[in-house]
Amino acid sequence: MTAAPFARYRFAAGFALLLLAVVGVEFLIIQRSDFAFRPALPAAVSFDLVVLLPTLFYLLVVRPYRLPVGTVATAFAGAVALAFWLLPPAQQTYLAWTKYGLVAAEGLVLMLGLLNLHRLRQAFRLAHVQTPDVVASLQAAFQSVFERPLTFVVTEISLVYYALLSWRARAEVRPADHVFTAYRNSAFTASLATVGLLSVVEMGVAHVLLLRWSPTAALWGGLLHGYGLLLLLAHLRAVRLRPVRLTDSGELVLRVGFLWELRLPATLITACIPINDVPSATPGLVNAARLLLTPPNLLLTLNEPHYASGPYGRPQKVSQLALYLDDPASFRTALLSLVGPGC
Repeated sequence: MTAAPFARYRFAAGFALLLLAVVGVEFLIIQRSDFAFRPALPAAVSFDLVVLLPTLFYLLVVRPYRLPVGTVATAFAGAVALAFWLLPPAQQTYLAWTKYGLVAAEGLVLMLGLLNLHRLRQAFRLAHVQTPDVVASLQAAFQSVFERPLTFVVTEISLVYYALLSWRARAEVRPADHVFTAYRNSAFTASLATVGLLSVVEMGVAHVLLLRWSPTAALWGGLLHGYGLLLLLAHLRAVRLRPVRLTDSGELVLRVGFLWELRLPATLITACIPINDVPSATPGLVNAARLLLTPPNLLLTLNEPHYASGPYGRPQKVSQLALYLDDPASFRTALLSLVGPGC
């Protein structure tokens, strides 16, 4: 089980290493004293950057991970931008044709997007009938259409949904679920609001300072701060809409916003102990309460390690789980009816 998550990323890691190697070699070639006087060299560098790199991306990333073919167009656009950045202006003659390639790539992405949008909507509606969980429904929809859950894409869509489109949404639970919130009695809302306010002040100061130094840096800094604020807002909403729930079938769904989730049968929990602070670090111990900016008040022990989905789909091995709930006593009582006196 330990090697599985790492084996999953071996193709992406291989592409990343090849990307660094190709860019490094091309940079050394460009630095040659005779680079400007040998027309074959700019042509070769241009070919390697705008043709070889997207081809490697397709072979080592798109095919193994079954990503949409349209992602190659994005890789091509990135390769073109990299080529214009690396090559001196006088040696960019061979890149003139890429503007037509970019237009074609944009058309391909738009066409594929329109073709798949209807399929995604239909798959999402079908999945949402089976589960009230928006994130799970999105993953099921992408799995159905692209044969991959595309967790990173789902996370970005979820971020926009919870931050901007969820203000009239109801909690993602079923009527028969036992629901346990984590924001009513904690300092989560106040703490996150404080972080957001300080971030706005910091963003204003940083923007003024960066503007004096570089308008481009100020623009990117503003975009990064804006993204961070959007993430905070999405997390605030998702924690309210996605509480921990114990289903009538005995499944325990442990969720912290849209950034962390663990699903398992409740009977696999061997102990549920009240705590007052973060326990000492041990292998397999995960403190999910840190995403709530609140000390945990329960420590769950699993009968064997399980993998949770962390931020942006990153797998986390869990043997013990520290979490915060507004009503830990009710949670322990509900577990007791299923797993016995261990809780």
